[in-house]
Amino acid sequence: MAQITKTIVYPVPTEWYGDTQDTNRSGICTYTGPDKITFWYTNAGTDADPKWEVEHSFPSDPGEDRDPPVGTRVIELNADTHPMNAVAMFGGILAPELIETPAGPESEPNPILPNYLYFNEVYDMCSFGYNFETSLWNTGRFSGPHTEIDLEDVNASHSFGWEEVRRTRDMLLTQSDNKIPADAPAGYVSEWTAYRQKLRDLPTTWSSVGNNTYLIVWPREPGDVAGFSGESPETGLNSTDITTDES
Repeated sequence: MAQITKTIVYPVPTEWYGDTQDTNRSGICTYTGPDKITFWYTNAGTDADPKWEVEHSFPSDPGEDRDPPVGTRVIELNADTHPMNAVAMFGGILAPELIETPAGPESEPNPILPNYLYFNEVYDMCSFGYNFETSLWNTGRFSGPHTEIDLEDVNASHSFGWEEVRRTRDMLLTQSDNKIPADAPAGYVSEWTAYRQKLRDLPTTWSSVGNNTYLIVWPREPGDVAGFSGESPETGLNSTDITTDES
């Protein structure tokens, strides 16, 4: 299998999940992977209204030992000429650096987020693909609230805005309604009572983040922190070297 290593310099928005391109900064990553990748596209729509989706992908060399299903369109991507598509659709870059970003009240921990200049944070991965109408590879678009709104289920909720924060808060309160037995020890009762109160107060406690509700650090259920072993409680991503962004 022919492998390539290619450095990619890509545009970034002026702010995380913004729509305007920053003219002073750019992102950079290094792709390491096959030079040519084959994609099998199948039609999830109808003949009149086709919706081509990737069913399978693999390095062109050595390829697959089976034929594609009937009706499949086979498209080969040259990763050397379209490295951003290769990264978005196949991978081949390092995991993001996690950054502790000062935000919210001093009484609460700072959010730990992936570097917002990281490729997978900058771009909507679903916006990359082959356009059968133009016979060209899509260049992708910046991420944003639209990333999840564009799901097939138009009623699917997304993780932005205070309405969604309150919905999640209410769900967590409901889930913990029966967590305090009548004969529970005082210490146990105190921990769960404090946790539930934090949930109730969360919209007020974190009001300083404004509409940037992704910065909220949600309280953890009692006992979760004791089992913490190196993963960010906010992102679930593994991090061995967390830096602090004071900007």
